[in-house]
Amino acid sequence: MNRYVLPFPVLPGKDPRVLSSELQRRPSEWAESRRNQGVSMERVYLQTTPMGQFVVAYLETTSTFPEANAVLAQSTLDIDKFFIEKVREINGVDVTAPPPDGPPPETVGAWFDSDVRERRRGLAFTAPLIPGKEDQGRAFIQDAFSRPEMNVSRRALGNNAEVVTVVYTPQGPVSAVYVEGNDPAEANRRFAASTLPFDVWFKDGLRQLFPPFIDFNQPVAGVEEIFDSEAVRARA
Repeated sequence: MNRYVLPFPVLPGKDPRVLSSELQRRPSEWAESRRNQGVSMERVYLQTTPMGQFVVAYLETTSTFPEANAVLAQSTLDIDKFFIEKVREINGVDVTAPPPDGPPPETVGAWFDSDVRERRRGLAFTAPLIPGKEDQGRAFIQDAFSRPEMNVSRRALGNNAEVVTVVYTPQGPVSAVYVEGNDPAEANRRFAASTLPFDVWFKDGLRQLFPPFIDFNQPVAGVEEIFDSEAVRARA
């Protein structure tokens, strides 16, 4: 299973809800499209930041992201043609083009609570990394996610999953994060305020990876869910 958290800028004046609403309106076509691409879960969020709006998509796939994109680019399904057109219009991204030079998106950590079987609510967001900190960030996340204290921390917050992907852009590396739990927005607020030793250590580690204006002692604001494949699949 491959898991990716993927951020895409929203062009000024564009509304990604137009795309998500159309996919929700056509659940059977969406299901066929994503089945062809090997996508088993797709959740999409709209994040409003001082740098503009971003669509942040969380995907679980049996194929790699480049492989899924190649299937999409070659598809003859009407809904895929619509998706390609709207992504180009809304995000300025041409998914039919060859992958840009540089590393593909890399998921550097995925933590799942082994005691939780059901899927819960999600939340995803993105933030720029300090250029050159990718190796340090990869090592930090892999260390943190392997510690027993991670289980204690996230279970106390009511979370059951956390996935971190590094994406390389022309503007520099960015991190995108997906969390899942009983109430991930409330969990994020509690994490920001937490003084538990592991949470403080975790936030101190993040401070070394992100620019000073990114403060994880403050809750991540401005995130809205605009698509959830679990709800769409139920109607397909």
